[in-house]
Amino acid sequence: MYRRYRRASQIAVFALMFAVPVLNLYEIYAITGTFYAINIGGLGIADPVVILQAMFAAGELTVPLLSAAIFPVLLALLLGRVWCGWMCPYHLLSDVACAARLAAATRILKKAEPASPAVKRSFSANMWRFGFLLVGTAAAGAIGIPVLNYLSAPGITSTEAMIFVKERTFSLEIGFIAVLLCLEFTLIPRFWCRFFCPTGAFLSLFRSSFTLRIVSETKNPAVPCCKESPCLSACPMGLQPYREGGNLLCTNCARCIDACPHQRLKFDGFLTARPR
Repeated sequence: MYRRYRRASQIAVFALMFAVPVLNLYEIYAITGTFYAINIGGLGIADPVVILQAMFAAGELTVPLLSAAIFPVLLALLLGRVWCGWMCPYHLLSDVACAARLAAATRILKKAEPASPAVKRSFSANMWRFGFLLVGTAAAGAIGIPVLNYLSAPGITSTEAMIFVKERTFSLEIGFIAVLLCLEFTLIPRFWCRFFCPTGAFLSLFRSSFTLRIVSETKNPAVPCCKESPCLSACPMGLQPYREGGNLLCTNCARCIDACPHQRLKFDGFLTARPR
């Protein structure tokens, strides 16, 4: 159902990281920039966390800064954290790392392991994310350096793609991505997205009653609708989708919807139709 569309979207965005610098090499500048800030046909779009840090560092909010953050904020208001679940290049790499971890556990170690260990206290996980965002933003304001830019997994991934295309090499920052993926493969699956990502934390703040979210059609959504509960192991954020579809950790990836054998999970909000 949703899986193929989500994967196609992820791959398209991942390919865009390499396509932009290739086009620029041929002096085609319809699209320029990285996922820190990108310009598409004159429309400037920036990571809201980049804008937030710039605002605190400069001590003022200008119209150009505000306008660059409008698109991602509106997208989050309509579709929730689809940037994280459907477009983020690091999330795609994290999917690969977690799939490799699961394959290694089942085929090499002969050990059954859930693809996504549950976050027992999602409140604590959210506090970690927002605490990291708050401390990083405060540091940017105090020292005038956008410290969170040096810890932005999607921004670094995009920048490294540009460097590779133009210079056939990588910068030292690729080591940060390598360390994250190694940790996700060996220790804690998806720990960056669940506990630290500042962009995901910031975007999750923008939601309303019409924001797309996952809901359960069961009479009592506080408990699983079936004994197997495949939605639990399907959720990459370690949530309980039947009752936590509106949690700030949810990326609307729709894995739980695809996994539900009884089709009792669905999208709700401004868009309620589901592909057949």
